[in-house]
Amino acid sequence: MNFFDMVEKNRMNLNKNENELLKYIIEHASKIKDMTIKDLSKATFTSTAGIIRFCKKLGFNGYSELKNNLYLTVANAIIKPARKYSITIFDDIEKTKNLLNLQLIEEILELIYKAHRIDFYGEGSSRMVCMEMARRFMSIKKVSYYYDDTSIMYASAGTLTAQDLVFAISMTGETKQIIKAVNIAKSKNATIISLTNLSNNSLSNIADKSLFVFSNKYVINDMEITSRVPALVLMEYIFYNYLEKYIKEL
Repeated sequence: MNFFDMVEKNRMNLNKNENELLKYIIEHASKIKDMTIKDLSKATFTSTAGIIRFCKKLGFNGYSELKNNLYLTVANAIIKPARKYSITIFDDIEKTKNLLNLQLIEEILELIYKAHRIDFYGEGSSRMVCMEMARRFMSIKKVSYYYDDTSIMYASAGTLTAQDLVFAISMTGETKQIIKAVNIAKSKNATIISLTNLSNNSLSNIADKSLFVFSNKYVINDMEITSRVPALVLMEYIFYNYLEKYIKEL
């Protein structure tokens, strides 16, 4: 079983601090294979005993098994060609549901509430998610924008402040236009929330808060497709939780 399948199966066993440790490990997957348990302990301010307990909660015998499994999973993901999948979209949604970190969702709801303005950044099919969520938040009088034009997205990022919030959506987490816009936004001290496929990627490394989904790749007529449905479902979950918590008249 690969690393991310183990995470999906056992993540509900983790507490808040262990979820932060998991986030660090995913975001630094390329380095973990060369890190000793003492190196990881120092980098994350976690005791070696705590790391071993964390590994066992995820179903591994210890740290060595975890880091070797992660290394092989990431290596295989890089070299494995896209193929047709029999897994349905409902499986991806269920896996995404199992990844939910309720404490993180609560923190994001508070960030949305306090934000003076929300920008949604996405390219390609991810732009549809941005458009829908900007429309939703605008409907409850939360100042929100999405961008059809990349140059306008960059210009808008340059006008953000420390009171503003950005949702950056990219399934690979490597979309150059989104990373550029996010870096501009960070230079203005805006808070960044990334939404990507569960993986080690550049966008989640940059973000202040990282949301992950499962969305398998499949191929139709030699065209590789990654569904945005799990991303939209997760964003709708956040939106409706926001309504329940902060929009009292509903």
